Amino acid sequence: MSRVVRHAVRAVALLIGAPLTGLFAYDLVAVRPHVAGMEAILAQADSQDASPPLLIRRLIDASVGSPAPSVASMAVRQFYHSRSAMDWHARTALWQILLPMHFSDEEMYGLYASQAYNGVDKGLDRLARREHGKSLDALAPIEAARIVAIVQGPSYMLRDRQRLETHAERLMARAGYAP
Repeated sequence: MSRVVRHAVRAVALLIGAPLTGLFAYDLVAVRPHVAGMEAILAQADSQDASPPLLIRRLIDASVGSPAPSVASMAVRQFYHSRSAMDWHARTALWQILLPMHFSDEEMYGLYASQAYNGVDKGLDRLARREHGKSLDALAPIEAARIVAIVQGPSYMLRDRQRLETHAERLMARAGYAP
């Protein structure tokens, strides 16, 4: 093997190996110690929140794309008290990469549903029972869309019902449901 090729292979190995080693080390030090706590949150969650119905999952996807960024943000906010925006953003980005390695998609939806702020406390099922008097699995599509829409901004969505209806109809269209 020529000297240039040998150096190129070493450089590529270093460029790939160093970040992966750093990511693995961050996972060991910062994320894994909190996995048990997040599993406990999921175990204590209401059954409707711990395993949200398919309709709710589709609406969450239509609203935020994937629960991973939101769950990462919620976890960083819960476990760390960041002093700077840069620190918070860096932690959130790393957690967004690492959390799916520890939790399945179903668990990520469960963490999202159980930890989402609903204007009073946390949880989509509590919000559904408060707003519609029904559990998540008993909601009609438009009611479920309202619940997911409220979580995006509880204070202004609950204050402006027309905005809530517009946003809920938009979510239903994105999720492929006829309003």
